[in-house]
Amino acid sequence: MRRLCVESELTPLAREKVSHETPLIECFHSVIKDDAVFGVSDNINFGSDTNDTADVEYLANNGELIVLEAKSHESKDAYNTRHKIFGQLMKEHGKQNEYRQKYANTIAFGILIPEDEPSSGKSNTKMKGVEFYRKGFEGIPEDLYLKFGMLVNAKYVFVCSVNNRSVKVYSWASFYNSGRELRNIENTTNT
Repeated sequence: MRRLCVESELTPLAREKVSHETPLIECFHSVIKDDAVFGVSDNINFGSDTNDTADVEYLANNGELIVLEAKSHESKDAYNTRHKIFGQLMKEHGKQNEYRQKYANTIAFGILIPEDEPSSGKSNTKMKGVEFYRKGFEGIPEDLYLKFGMLVNAKYVFVCSVNNRSVKVYSWASFYNSGRELRNIENTTNT
């Protein structure tokens, strides 16, 4: 039986995200870490949202500084998480650290969301995560969604399946339009 991505390989964190995002972030890190394009060249932060860093922040093998807000639909507050994403992306622009200064020209903001159906029993939706967030975003006029993405330099939507140990990478625009992913990363090894 294949083991799910739920065990932490990460170092202890200052203020670990005590939520349903933790297994999502840990699985994302496990799957993506060795990818030739979006893999981890320099591990900055996976799992704690601090005054200096986002939920997920790392230097990717493609040279971009990836800064992601992670959200999950696993809680009773699921519908509100769709709205919180936009405020959190704006808030990320006020954070500074040595990496953001050094790689200011290559910062790519985005979001990390689950692909799978809720499993916690606490969610107020039965939809798969990818469908839940896409449906919520489609309630926003497309031009406004795209302009917001340009305003905050939102470049990517990472969709992680804890069950399948995979990550699909979409552009900000293609995610809204149910477009094709830029990259599909699978990791079938146990970590």
